[in-house]
Amino acid sequence: MKHSRALCALIMTAMACSFVPPGNALTDVSSWAEPDVMAASAAGLMPDTFAALAAKSSVSRAEFCAVALNLYEAERETAVKRTTKVYFDDCDDPDVNTAYEMNLISGRGNGVFAPDESVSRQDLCVILDSVREKCEVDKPTATVSASSFPDGGEVRDYAVSATETMLSTGIIKGVEATVSNDPEQAGQTITLLQPQGTATREQALIMASRFLDTFDAEPLKPSEMITNPVAVEDDPEANVEDDSEEDNLSDAEREELAEEYGADQNLTMPTPVAVAGSVEQKMEQVFGPGGSYYTDQATAESHMVKVQVQVWSLMSSGQKTPAIRTIEVNEAIADEIQAVFQEIFEGDEKFPIKDVGGYSWRTSTKSEHRQGTAIDINYMENMECTIDASGNIVKITTGSHWTPGDDPYSIPAGGDVVRAFARHGFAWGGDAWSKKRDFMHFSYFGT
Repeated sequence: MKHSRALCALIMTAMACSFVPPGNALTDVSSWAEPDVMAASAAGLMPDTFAALAAKSSVSRAEFCAVALNLYEAERETAVKRTTKVYFDDCDDPDVNTAYEMNLISGRGNGVFAPDESVSRQDLCVILDSVREKCEVDKPTATVSASSFPDGGEVRDYAVSATETMLSTGIIKGVEATVSNDPEQAGQTITLLQPQGTATREQALIMASRFLDTFDAEPLKPSEMITNPVAVEDDPEANVEDDSEEDNLSDAEREELAEEYGADQNLTMPTPVAVAGSVEQKMEQVFGPGGSYYTDQATAESHMVKVQVQVWSLMSSGQKTPAIRTIEVNEAIADEIQAVFQEIFEGDEKFPIKDVGGYSWRTSTKSEHRQGTAIDINYMENMECTIDASGNIVKITTGSHWTPGDDPYSIPAGGDVVRAFARHGFAWGGDAWSKKRDFMHFSYFGT
């Protein structure tokens, strides 16, 4: 990937003297910025929404979400399917909502994102650092402290680490300013951080381009290029082909996976971990006395909340670092979910979690995902499959494998993850049923 970037840089340098803006180009680009903006465009970083917009005007929060997604796609050499879900009351932009799903951004609370507001320099750093983490690139050692700038104390606590990372790598730089409010230093030039200040559209593209040149993530493998994070059949006794969503694996790929992992691999599991709580108690807890499963999407979504949980993220070097994931779940079990993930985070395994899904309105009436009472973790490495009476794999239906001990993302039977969920009343799809295994899946009612 570095070679292609270097070639791109050479081409852009050669063309800099005759800057010809592409169709989605900004207008009135500063002469000093033309080579870098053109390089950013050639790398696919410039959003279509930038067409005919002023390069020197401030980049908005929504616009930078589009830049961040393009940056992730360029860094991982893959395409990201934009979501159709809307998470904010004031913004239905697919780029914004997809960036939120990917944990690249957060809102202002109470359903507000403020898409048209200018993104601050410190928030720009936070988003870029979230892209770095999503790309599973190691966090570099910070060599520049925010406190080394006269206004470094203005950086909010949540943004200090990300800002120092971007400063240390040269992705963001200080801003020269002339002192005017201090008689003793009047006329002197100082370098400020201006964390609450804004960046222009051309500056945002240049920072994204620097990111691309600085960090070198591994491209996603073809089997990892899944556009829909979770595809799970929730009825353990049904034909799993009836309701499962597609996961982009062809029959040939499935046969290859079955051969690689053993079509006759026996998945007979040890005695299941005991699960706390009766179904009757849980039904009353979630749906109230005499309540039942939600039958329409509007009712279901009125009972969902988003929770943030702390997890371990596995970097390309093998180092594990703390990270935050956001999950939408039923409000009645939100505290349970947070407690489960806290126990996993504090466990000796330091089990890494890169993908996690909760509420999703599925077509199956038995789906616990549409009740907000099911969780899926690391779907690709924790396959769903049908099995025969002896526990042998018949067909892989979602994901690609389950190899705990070899793949760090595969959930071990009886490990920290399974035991934490069991203590809080969740069954594991890896040992709950007789006709299938669903190693990614944890459900409150056992379906």
